[in-house]
Amino acid sequence: MPWRLRCPKCGYASREESYVHKCPQCGSPMDLEGELPSPGSPLLGEGNTPLVEEEYRGSRVFLKLEYLNPTGSFKDRGSSLSVYLARMLGYRCVVEDSSGNTGISVAAYSSHMGLNPVIVVPRHASPSKKSLIRLLGAEVVEAGDRAEAAVTAEGRASECFYVSHATSPVFIEGVSSLALEIPEHLRKLPIIVPVSSGTLLLGLARGLERLGEKPNLIAVQSSEAASLEGRVPVLGRIGGPSSRLADALVYKDPPRIEEMGGVASGLVIVGDKAIIEALRDLLGRGYIVEPSSAAAWAAYKHLKERGVVGDAIVLLTGSGLKYVGELGTIVGGQA
Repeated sequence: MPWRLRCPKCGYASREESYVHKCPQCGSPMDLEGELPSPGSPLLGEGNTPLVEEEYRGSRVFLKLEYLNPTGSFKDRGSSLSVYLARMLGYRCVVEDSSGNTGISVAAYSSHMGLNPVIVVPRHASPSKKSLIRLLGAEVVEAGDRAEAAVTAEGRASECFYVSHATSPVFIEGVSSLALEIPEHLRKLPIIVPVSSGTLLLGLARGLERLGEKPNLIAVQSSEAASLEGRVPVLGRIGGPSSRLADALVYKDPPRIEEMGGVASGLVIVGDKAIIEALRDLLGRGYIVEPSSAAAWAAYKHLKERGVVGDAIVLLTGSGLKYVGELGTIVGGQA
């Protein structure tokens, strides 16, 4: 079945089976019509991550270990499909802007499929993540901040396939595979979702809606990048105004913010003090996650203590092994 991209704002439609990262007429994110070509099987082993049951104060918490994807984050679901499509369409290079995890993922899948990756990162991004992106064969371009990185990456879109995970329906389609891994009897539980650009929130929502579910998705954002505040009910604000540890939750103005506000049922805003406490707790339970993932656990604990949720699913999205030189300082309270 052929596919195309269509703009929900102005109605522009791409040529069949051709890719644009945003609407060339009005600049809005595009939607997917039809079915994309699929590799048919995992390229590097992405997906099918464990769902582990824990007990917390009398409730069952199901931890979805997305940090056990091949490059250590849920982004592998979107990157694998995006880069596969790039190769199918005849591109020779792939460009992406990223604070770290998406860049690592795109670099790995591009190199695996014989494409040249170019990753534009904010200058303040984790040194460990930038090093890993280079080791995976990518050209690393540093920008002043997250917004400048996006502009710089878009400037390379005429020569390379621009993954543009914050806008691309292709990336979101790849992430939607997560919904298939949530057992049917658990799909009505609240799901605690770390949110930055919104790809995880939107991909999960679309996947569950296709399965006939009306999901209860509670967004977790950092104190300094709470883009959903004012759009959905704020269910909690914990950990103070600083959130520099949540370096994967830094997108302040995501392009799909209206759509994100339409699928999130509530918002918890999390700062560094709560992240440190949650990270200590998760490490003590054996889960080696990055600080941004710990924000989701902090949000669950807060909601449970207030009686807002009981049994729930918590998405742990990124691996702490990328922070091997930094975690000791963070949990030691010297961050």
